[in-house]
Amino acid sequence: MRKPRKLDVACPNKNCVAYNKAGLYNIVRNGRQPNGTQKYKCMDCGRNIVRTINTPFFHKHLTKKEIIRVTKQFVEKSSFRGVARATGHHLDTIRRLASDAAEHCEAVTEFLLHDVKLGVHEVDEFWNFVKKNKRKLPSNFSQIVKKAMHTAT
Repeated sequence: MRKPRKLDVACPNKNCVAYNKAGLYNIVRNGRQPNGTQKYKCMDCGRNIVRTINTPFFHKHLTKKEIIRVTKQFVEKSSFRGVARATGHHLDTIRRLASDAAEHCEAVTEFLLHDVKLGVHEVDEFWNFVKKNKRKLPSNFSQIVKKAMHTAT
């Protein structure tokens, strides 16, 4: 059995005694997912945890590097089909990635600025691209993008 360590991961199980308490010695590393994301396990309740929970990267089969490549293409290309052709991914994958980016707009804006190292103007171009394709995205999308574009400036 692995040694519990003090990690910055908290158990998301509401029935667990260590619910949402990071820094306890109840979390152990438990392998990796196929996309390279670290998996963890809570020793109190036995629930498996991934670091990407409640982020746009949750339930994605793409690696972080590949998601960065696709988001950079959103700035360069003019359509979802153009991005799909340029990256070699299925059109539905590209649409789902854009939809998840819209739902997690504040986190995505931070990700684009710090991890992808896009400038403020490029982030604005990214959100304009996503906004232009809004008819293929969720109905509450326009309010979400307005909020995201406001945070980017």
